[in-house]
Amino acid sequence: MELTMKRESLECCERVFEYCAPAEEATETVIPDTMPDVERVLCAGGTAIIRSKEVQDGRVSLTAGVSATVLYTPEGEVGTRCVNAAVPFSINLDAPGVTSSSLAVCMLTVTGMEAKILNPRKLLIRAVLSVHVECYEHRELETVCGVESGEGEQVESLVETCSVSPVVAVKEKTFTLTDEYRFDGLPQAAELLWHSVSIVPGSVRNVGSKLVFGGTVRMNVLYAAEDTGELCTAAFETEFSQMLETDHELTSPDATVYTLLTAEYIDLTTLAGGERGISAEYHLVSQAVITDSARLNVLSDCYCNCRELVCEVEELPMICERRRRVVRAEARDTVQAAPQCAEVLRVFVRPGEPECQEGTLSCPLSVTVLYRSADGELSSASSRMTATAKAELADGESAAMVRVVSAEGFAAPSQGALDVRVAVDLELTAERCSSTGTIASITDAGGTDTTGRPSVTIVRAAAGDTLWSLSKKYHSTPELISTVNSLGDGAPAEGTVLLIPSIK
Repeated sequence: MELTMKRESLECCERVFEYCAPAEEATETVIPDTMPDVERVLCAGGTAIIRSKEVQDGRVSLTAGVSATVLYTPEGEVGTRCVNAAVPFSINLDAPGVTSSSLAVCMLTVTGMEAKILNPRKLLIRAVLSVHVECYEHRELETVCGVESGEGEQVESLVETCSVSPVVAVKEKTFTLTDEYRFDGLPQAAELLWHSVSIVPGSVRNVGSKLVFGGTVRMNVLYAAEDTGELCTAAFETEFSQMLETDHELTSPDATVYTLLTAEYIDLTTLAGGERGISAEYHLVSQAVITDSARLNVLSDCYCNCRELVCEVEELPMICERRRRVVRAEARDTVQAAPQCAEVLRVFVRPGEPECQEGTLSCPLSVTVLYRSADGELSSASSRMTATAKAELADGESAAMVRVVSAEGFAAPSQGALDVRVAVDLELTAERCSSTGTIASITDAGGTDTTGRPSVTIVRAAAGDTLWSLSKKYHSTPELISTVNSLGDGAPAEGTVLLIPSIK
């Protein structure tokens, strides 16, 4: 018997490579001649910058950097000073399965920063980056959705419709944001000493084939006040909304958008009206991994009443449901402070790589508190903490991805110590997955002997019996059983007496 397999395909992107690990680099920087010697390092911070990414056969290469700032107290002088330095990163990965046509997505997060005094004119700055890289290849998800036989024997086919959620597109967009910030209600600035930039992802929706996504650029600054020279803090935000074309008509998409800085330009300037303010220019790249729900027809079973068919069955994995939500994780600690804190100026929080284990979300934290003592001296105290929260996964769900959305720290003086609290918003993507058996190939093993097969079999339906299972067992068809017994398309009720005509 000649058999023809009917197939259908779905365009998608298959992940062929994934890498997640820390990278560490250090650089020495010399204090400029115009600045005083270093007496004591107060704190160090940094912002990740991506320069380039390149894929080749079996290789992925990234060039990046950390824009570092070190705040220190000068030797023999009052006040604070800052030193800026660039810590370069060059990351080369062996990537089996990656080709020059692969689509690369990366996320860089500064998880560690420290500065050590080598001598009063030189600092060693060390930065740790969490590097997350994924590569995708265009593929077609192909399934057998039916079978046709030549003239003669009829093949009965059981075709099921399954829900899948493949990655349908991997896209990126570069754009520039500009903004001006005013010190409304705050002391005016004479000098910017330190700043940090973070990007908080926002909402995602689609309009046809276009993906509309947003987010917020947050900048925190330390500056010297114009009149008094005292250290002051300020925070600013710039929201953005962007659109990119996916080349797919989307129905109910879910997208993970990674946004990184490619460059930043922050300057203290004179704004319109004559007051001092900050001009900011952010160069960004957003990378979107977009999944969408689709329906596939899958041939899950077949038989012939007159011939023996041998079917090779393989498992087709499916993502039946995906949900994304933000979970607040918290950590508390008491940190010793010497000299005693009189006023907290700033709490610096650097989140590490979050994870989900046994239903608990956790995120390591590096926390530094910059404070002023009673005699006006600036000091800092540091601690390592872990923020935790319940993942609250439903039955059958697993954590597909966890990433940090934002982190904020708070501190208050307490009897020679600091009570520190950190709140971290974690974006949790949960999936409920399953698989279904699908026929990959069918072989005709020859005819079967139908002599002695009864014309009609009387059966009492048992629990779990379906029209398909009964027709296959007793050499009939679902349509024939339904017609003879005046049944609908559903399974017969348990205990129902059925007449099952057989086909010879």
